[in-house]
Amino acid sequence: MTSRFFGAGQGLAIGALVVTVLTSAAARAEGPGPDYTYVGVSYEWTDVKYGVKPSVDERYNNGSMEGYNIDASLAVLGWAHLLGQYFDGNCTPCGTNPDLTLFDQDFKGYKVGAGINIGFETIGWNDRTDLVVRAYYADVEHSNLNTDPGSGPDPLTGDGWIAEGSIRSQITPRAEFELGYAYQDVGTVKNSDVIIGLNYRLFGGLALLARGIIFDNDTGFELGLRWYFG
Repeated sequence: MTSRFFGAGQGLAIGALVVTVLTSAAARAEGPGPDYTYVGVSYEWTDVKYGVKPSVDERYNNGSMEGYNIDASLAVLGWAHLLGQYFDGNCTPCGTNPDLTLFDQDFKGYKVGAGINIGFETIGWNDRTDLVVRAYYADVEHSNLNTDPGSGPDPLTGDGWIAEGSIRSQITPRAEFELGYAYQDVGTVKNSDVIIGLNYRLFGGLALLARGIIFDNDTGFELGLRWYFG
């Protein structure tokens, strides 16, 4: 919610890799490994005080954020996918008024982007693990709650970008493990996170999603459901 390549001398090797990925795209889309066509809904909670190297941030008053996410992804070409997310939640407490009373904030927004997923079988390792790189455009709006208009700090509203890199691996027919890094530059906020996740297929295309997030100034978790139908 708010919820990270190339030298001239590498041209031939990179070209060969691209050709390999493209020619195996159809088989990869139907074969084992992570899926990239799904819809999902989840609950996310984040504490903005506890992290690897937390710092005091008066914009958030060292409170906590929670809310829900609705996300979707569509696989294209076997090695690429389009995706987006809408989120809505609140931050409590999120700031301090001039009279030293605390106020909360409501926040909502969306991110849309594209990603590439390169199977490790292209380098002769296995066909169940992918390197995933994604880039998003994000737009977020924060509104002050329980505070007089014009008092307290200005709401944090703005747009920007998010970059992600991760490894996704289908460790069993039902379970998928994910380890990734994300960097966000949205409005006046810059943040980076390490993400550890697990998807577990309950039945058919329905899967349970569980993710942990920790780095810099925050730590949190996300729980939800995804329906894979690719």
